[in-house]
Amino acid sequence: MKLSLGECAELFRLLNEDEDPSILAKLKSEEILIRWVNYHLRKNGQERQIKNLGKDLVDSFAFTHVLNRLDKDKCTLDSLSGEPADQAQSVIDKALAIGVPDLISKEDILGGDEKILTLFTAYIFNTKHGLEELSEEEYAKCAMIDDDVEGSREERAFRLWVNSLGIDGVYIDDLYDGLSDGWTLCKVVDKVDPTVITWKNVAEHPKNYQFGNPINLKEAIAGCKGMGLKMIGIGANEINKKDKKEILATAWSICKTHYLKLIGGKTEKDLVAWANERVGAKASPISNLTDKTNLSTGKFWIELIATIEPRGVDEELVTAGETEDDQKMNAKYAISLARSIGAVVFMVWEDMVAANGKQNLILIATLFELAQTYGKDKE
Repeated sequence: MKLSLGECAELFRLLNEDEDPSILAKLKSEEILIRWVNYHLRKNGQERQIKNLGKDLVDSFAFTHVLNRLDKDKCTLDSLSGEPADQAQSVIDKALAIGVPDLISKEDILGGDEKILTLFTAYIFNTKHGLEELSEEEYAKCAMIDDDVEGSREERAFRLWVNSLGIDGVYIDDLYDGLSDGWTLCKVVDKVDPTVITWKNVAEHPKNYQFGNPINLKEAIAGCKGMGLKMIGIGANEINKKDKKEILATAWSICKTHYLKLIGGKTEKDLVAWANERVGAKASPISNLTDKTNLSTGKFWIELIATIEPRGVDEELVTAGETEDDQKMNAKYAISLARSIGAVVFMVWEDMVAANGKQNLILIATLFELAQTYGKDKE
């Protein structure tokens, strides 16, 4: 889970007095979650603070107070006087009561595994963060932060894509951290093409972390080249050092290959021709997937989705797309429609309005695959 002001403006509440909001862009997700837990502890009248998401959580004290802050009716403080195992089980029961997925056991809490407890904490936050809404002035301060918006959106999209692949043991909450170890990147490449990774060259837990990672990354890059990807200028050491540009480029190359492979090796040109044929005269044809003139209004996407499942489209909700507000409304509606027919969508409405070619390729490939499922393809 990647935490940022762009995705949750209420994180503004976690700033210390006189602290610049831009600091949140520099913190890791784990550091923000620690601030979040401590925020709720203070709000619940507790002086105690945690310094990590492992051993400081094993006694269930922090979890119990955070859950109590989120829902005082379903998450009382009564269990704090019980035995450690009972307290841990109570935390799980209360988390389930407010909608947190069934992820861990009481033994996991008592064991203090930082990776497991970080994931559990993140899911609690994602279910209900309990941070107060911001004033207009506070929102304005958040909006002024330059947080590499496009890069942040791409990180989010590719992170969600990696997690959607259903790879055993793979879940990342930060694309740069997640892929820099080489092991996870090898797993992703193997998922897309199981023939290109030589696993005897890969170590899940290298004894020498700095030495082991480049070895794994070299194998991952070799695997990418084995799939026919052009990895020009992309090096193992740079990915190991979490170079954002190179990691985003690598993730996109693999993601693109994954989606084109899913639909039988169609090219972007094939997909554009397919979409234009289906939409016909209902919207202006597009020249490519970065055609801002005809894609940013959102109407083309709505009409394309309507050819797959017309019953879900309410024409009264479709705007002319002539103003920024109309484009935003259409884009949000198009994304909602796509999800309603089973599409896994990683883009946000800003991507659609900007005619982001990468996100548009993922969307059109997904819609192409769905068209086959619905049995209405015109080819």
